[in-house]
Amino acid sequence: MANQAVGIEILPETIGHLLQEKNLRVPLSQRSYRWEDDHVKELYSDINGAMRENLDEYFIGSIVGIKSKGIIYIYDGQQRLATSMILIAAMRDYFCKIGDTETAGLIESESLISKHRKTHDITPHFSLNAEDQQFFHNRILLRPDHKDRRAAKPQRDSHKRIQSTAKIASDFINTSIVSNLPPDQAIKDIHRWLDFIKDSLRVIWVQVGDERTAFTIFETMNDRGLRLSAADLLKNWLYAMGDDRRDEVIQKWQSMTSTLETIENEEENIVEYVRCYWITKHGHTRTKVLYDEIKKETTNKSKAVALASDLEIVTQDYAAILLSSHEKWASREANVRTKIDVIRELGVTQVRPLLLAAFRKFSAKEFDKLLDACVSWSVRTLISGVPSGTIEGYYSRNAFEITKGNFNNAAKVKRDMAKIIPDDARFKVSVANANVANQHLSRYYLRALQRCADGEAEPQYIPNPGREVTLEHILPAKPDKNWNHFTQEEQKAFLNRLGNQVLLPATVNSKIGNASYTVKKPALASSKFSLTKETSVHKTWGTAEIIARQQRLADLAVNTWPLNP
Repeated sequence: MANQAVGIEILPETIGHLLQEKNLRVPLSQRSYRWEDDHVKELYSDINGAMRENLDEYFIGSIVGIKSKGIIYIYDGQQRLATSMILIAAMRDYFCKIGDTETAGLIESESLISKHRKTHDITPHFSLNAEDQQFFHNRILLRPDHKDRRAAKPQRDSHKRIQSTAKIASDFINTSIVSNLPPDQAIKDIHRWLDFIKDSLRVIWVQVGDERTAFTIFETMNDRGLRLSAADLLKNWLYAMGDDRRDEVIQKWQSMTSTLETIENEEENIVEYVRCYWITKHGHTRTKVLYDEIKKETTNKSKAVALASDLEIVTQDYAAILLSSHEKWASREANVRTKIDVIRELGVTQVRPLLLAAFRKFSAKEFDKLLDACVSWSVRTLISGVPSGTIEGYYSRNAFEITKGNFNNAAKVKRDMAKIIPDDARFKVSVANANVANQHLSRYYLRALQRCADGEAEPQYIPNPGREVTLEHILPAKPDKNWNHFTQEEQKAFLNRLGNQVLLPATVNSKIGNASYTVKKPALASSKFSLTKETSVHKTWGTAEIIARQQRLADLAVNTWPLNP
């Protein structure tokens, strides 16, 4: 019985029957295929369990769609539909493999693709979004011997997920359905699966009257698989509020995401960027309340279009503060690019709102001064263990003050940040006692400290040296009897002390491994790095030597990352 709520019809349905509709589509604006291997395996395994228990039906969630001019647009549930379709396609492939092309053709026409009676054009029963559909068509819907299927190469992360799902589906058929069965029984079992998908793999079909209802219903849906991310919620809210200007919002959002795709993981980066942008405009905002805050502020189509427009424009500035190769740095000094690389290498994200606001409001000279300070602040807070929440709060507050025009130079930001940035005395103590388990950070710290020891100007700005220089722990992670002068507790406590770590050429490091200090001494002594060479002069390598060397590094650190660069 249909639900009588205005604009919403709710009916029981099956995946197999939906795929027989021949006119299901994911709107161009919706997200790409997102299911990871674990989601796929869980679905197939759950269906297998239901069939083994001889259940009459198995429920796998809800699907939301809009029917318009003979086409059903899927707004929620595309992951389950696509993953089920991939399994059906793998079953079709099985019949192709055993030479039963007639059955393969019947499976295709029932659940996968249909040919137009006059033109013989192929029409998919279910189409994914613009980014995925061509690859999905070639890799999944076409038969294994088709030239376009053999030539299909994944170009995007979503394509790789589709390809991985196809392999899981094929492996599942071979290991869980037809394994060790005689040919006749194997065929019967595959048909049993196809019948179950068509008649018993249940969903709740929610048909709504318009896109706005479809968008807003997401907030209360709680189905199998990936719940909508904050990025999806933000996008869908803006699309819904765009109303008759939705196409503008879609174009601007897609332009923004295209820029972000060049930086790092798209899904996570969308949320991080939008939050960073929002902080510059509204002050400190946590991820968990970002959607609610934007929803509260963006209450009509004009505001939705304005926000989407600004996000599109500002994303270029955001890309610049993360990518040293960005064209916005073309007219700037080369060392600015290196500073951007160093901040990226340190992995600090809390500073992004501050840099974004300053990049948009400060002069080039004042921005460069702030960039210098941010490198030192990042290292000092990392090594000294200043809580990330505290740092983020200060960076966010200063970003907002810059946007409002209250802070128009680096000096004003420095005065406020001085309240939490460790001074020289505190920083020196922190370095002298630092345990650094992150080898990427240790390598950067030691490279910068070495440049300081060599008298280099601005030693903290290090061009990327590639992989020829590696990190060596003198006291190794798996010490043998030659290291018995360390107690077990001391081994754990001193392994990752910065004083126990040195730089060595990769070829040398691979040869000395877990050797004793006596064996390592010649390699240490022949190093081109003076700070490494200094570790070779002792009779033994113990806790006293590590503590003394780390104090030496602490003395260098206050000059390597100056408090007021």
